[in-house]
Amino acid sequence: MKMTTCISILFMMLSSCQLGVSKTDHFKANQRPKKTYSEFLLEVAEEREKLKDKTLADAKEYFFSLVNEKIPDYWAGTPWDFNGVTRTPGEGKIACGYFITNTMVDFGFDIERVKLAQAASSVLIKATCTNVKNYADFEKLKTYLADAEEHSVFIVGLDFHTGYITKEKKDCYFIHSNYIGNKGPTKELIDESEALNASKTWMIGSISANDEFMQKWVDQ
Repeated sequence: MKMTTCISILFMMLSSCQLGVSKTDHFKANQRPKKTYSEFLLEVAEEREKLKDKTLADAKEYFFSLVNEKIPDYWAGTPWDFNGVTRTPGEGKIACGYFITNTMVDFGFDIERVKLAQAASSVLIKATCTNVKNYADFEKLKTYLADAEEHSVFIVGLDFHTGYITKEKKDCYFIHSNYIGNKGPTKELIDESEALNASKTWMIGSISANDEFMQKWVDQ
């Protein structure tokens, strides 16, 4: 076989492999942030103090960045377990409810971390969110999210699961401790989420639209 033919075949193989890589594989366990999680949380506390001199819109934007970017950065590679309660990314295991309540408390929200993590997702959503909606049709959920403001942060409850949803420009992501394959924290486009699409019902509420809740976070 000629060298040029071999090179062509190799190029096609590499192209096929690249096409097979999910564009929503945002969690990279081998690329940890330089700061430890403890150092990062100290930084969050300092930034929250600065938010007291800024607008509520600024606070919401900062919260969006924490959920949409920092949670994926730090929580990669932490396995899911039904009884997982770890407070430290990369150590132990984390259940879906604790994934939400632990991170929210870590960021400074005053919520009942254990009680809400163990309760039905509807209880967690009603305690932290506004504009709560219920859907039995995934397409209607997608329509609701398409009309939502950019950089919104939601909590969604499934039949037996829960997680964050963020809206980044026109794309919406499901950020959750994925029980499928015990993968743990995962960020994926909502259309590509097996767990999200497997549900028959969805309850969703907006944290970022809950002005009173967000203002308390800033003022604490």
